[in-house]
Amino acid sequence: MSRSGSADRHAWEDDFIAGLREYGMVSRAAKAAGVKSGSPYSRRKRSAEFGQRWERALAAFRAKDSTRLRNRAGKPSPRQWKRIFLERLAESSNVSASAKEANIPPREAYRLRRADRDFAAAWRSALFEGYANLEMEVLGHLRDPAPDRKMDVASALRLLAAHKDTIAAERATRANVSAGEVRASIERKVEIFRQQVAAEKERKARGG
Repeated sequence: MSRSGSADRHAWEDDFIAGLREYGMVSRAAKAAGVKSGSPYSRRKRSAEFGQRWERALAAFRAKDSTRLRNRAGKPSPRQWKRIFLERLAESSNVSASAKEANIPPREAYRLRRADRDFAAAWRSALFEGYANLEMEVLGHLRDPAPDRKMDVASALRLLAAHKDTIAAERATRANVSAGEVRASIERKVEIFRQQVAAEKERKARGG
């Protein structure tokens, strides 16, 4: 299979890219294209051309979003920044980066999470989605690294470890199981990832 050509495009790709340009969110774009959210991530890892289309679609969405949502003071209103923040959180699992995209300091997002139960619930849901996507990307990278797509695995593992308590609680609620059991499972998975990264570094150091 070609990593960069367009001859092997999947039938859903154009619909996904159109959805990404419209919604700026992988889960919604994937739903519009009729595929699971993991399929686009897997495709992006294997196709440089698809990855470039993905980035252009997001850039187009952000440009449109920025023009439409900024208020007279040049800052998003509370309702506007919450939507932007949550969409980016579902993409990245990174609170600081999501706050930056929403043009607010991270402390403002944390303050609202403490004060607003609905926002706190939406935060957990977005973080849960982003965490699952990040987990899938790390696993895919470790199994089959794409030479034309770099990934900061160390930073990704730090994010996975940092959010394990929140994700454990959310996953336990959804599956009706013990949060402690889920947390232990997450810790084992992150440790396996770390061991795989260490083994790969050692192999490269030996020239293997």
